[in-house]
Amino acid sequence: MGRLLILAAIVGLIAPAAAAPAPKGAIARLPAIERFTLANGLEVAFLKVDTASVVAVQLWYHAGSKDEPRDRRGSAHMFEHMMFKGTAHVRSEAHAQFLTNVGGYVNAATDEDATHYIDTVPAAYLDYAVQLEAERMRNLLFRAPMIASEKEVVKEEIRQQENSPLAKGFLRFLAIAFTKHPYAWTAGGNLTDLDATTPEDLKKFYDAYYQPNNAMLVVVGKATLEQMKASAEKYFGPIAKAPAPPRPAASAQEPAQTAKRREVVEPGQIGLTVIGWHIPAAKDKDVYPLQVASIVLGAGESSRLKVRLKATDPKTKRPLALEGGVETVIREDPGLVVALGAYLDPAQGDPVEAAIFDEVGKLAAKGPSSDELRKAKNQVQSGFVFSLEHAQGLAEAMGRSWILTGDPASFLHDVDEVEKVTAADVQRVVKQYMQSDRATIVVIPPRH
Repeated sequence: MGRLLILAAIVGLIAPAAAAPAPKGAIARLPAIERFTLANGLEVAFLKVDTASVVAVQLWYHAGSKDEPRDRRGSAHMFEHMMFKGTAHVRSEAHAQFLTNVGGYVNAATDEDATHYIDTVPAAYLDYAVQLEAERMRNLLFRAPMIASEKEVVKEEIRQQENSPLAKGFLRFLAIAFTKHPYAWTAGGNLTDLDATTPEDLKKFYDAYYQPNNAMLVVVGKATLEQMKASAEKYFGPIAKAPAPPRPAASAQEPAQTAKRREVVEPGQIGLTVIGWHIPAAKDKDVYPLQVASIVLGAGESSRLKVRLKATDPKTKRPLALEGGVETVIREDPGLVVALGAYLDPAQGDPVEAAIFDEVGKLAAKGPSSDELRKAKNQVQSGFVFSLEHAQGLAEAMGRSWILTGDPASFLHDVDEVEKVTAADVQRVVKQYMQSDRATIVVIPPRH
């Protein structure tokens, strides 16, 4: 049995097949995710896991920063805070207090594609957690003092970003990379827009997106499907279905980039060169070889770019850069591959930029070696297995899969899809998507 299956068997979530052994790197048997939809459109995904007497209850709303009006950036992020500040039947902060008092954990997160709410509780409190999430789906109180207070919390987070040249530089990179699509900004928000946002603006956003037919309830843990169905029907079932919410990104798709874009911005404590290329949306099969390419190029100390940038130059007797890496940013709409190089001496900026393009060019010219390909696949496999170690991680994977692909079980097949990737596939996608004349480059020089 391969390492993947051994680890999976240890965590108790994937049982090895009793018949013929699975191909190397494949998963013998996957967890069974149950899925159903209420009459009001709420989608529900349930995965039974008996390894601990815990349930992860998460409510995912298909409402991220790309759904905000362009002059009200930060609206989606506001709800990550406001949803804990009181509803018609639950006082401010009581949602979190109730669940932490029984040994639970609560949190929330907003990104470009979604906002989700996290409740991990002892299994006996499944029904309670579902009830609390249903309560705040439609009963949030829009009190002006509370909204003003939470605005200040969000604005302080924005100010912290604005005080960091590196964070500002990356935000500028996004604004250059996306000329039309709302991925040009992050979920963090914008000070001017938040100041202009009224309680009525926020109520309009809430009424459009915080609806059962724009959400998925994800439950993972020690429960039964019957319990899950009963709770969902009891608490969410009475909520009325709403009209389909607006999707501003649908009419703001990013045009193809046909020329290199490059900008030098305000200096920072360290230098940072950011280079990005547009890639397809999460549903596109090319995402898999692009993930492998990013691992080969810049994930792990033995990756090509890290070795190149951190090797000691025989002339200068120092590494070319402090650090480097490559990451695939996968989104519901077309995303990015982003390469980074960090350095201290302004004179290193051009060589770091040249090295990144050179390593991408080499991979496009010859593709990965068989050892590099296998190692990249192993990294995907090990990451997948470790994500299955606890209920909360599984719930996160299911919710994210639903947002990205419409299917909460799609992540279960990612390892097999990556396993199918060939060296020729990697070479092809690097040639196709990571051309130097279609790159966006932002240079944050180090201060002298």
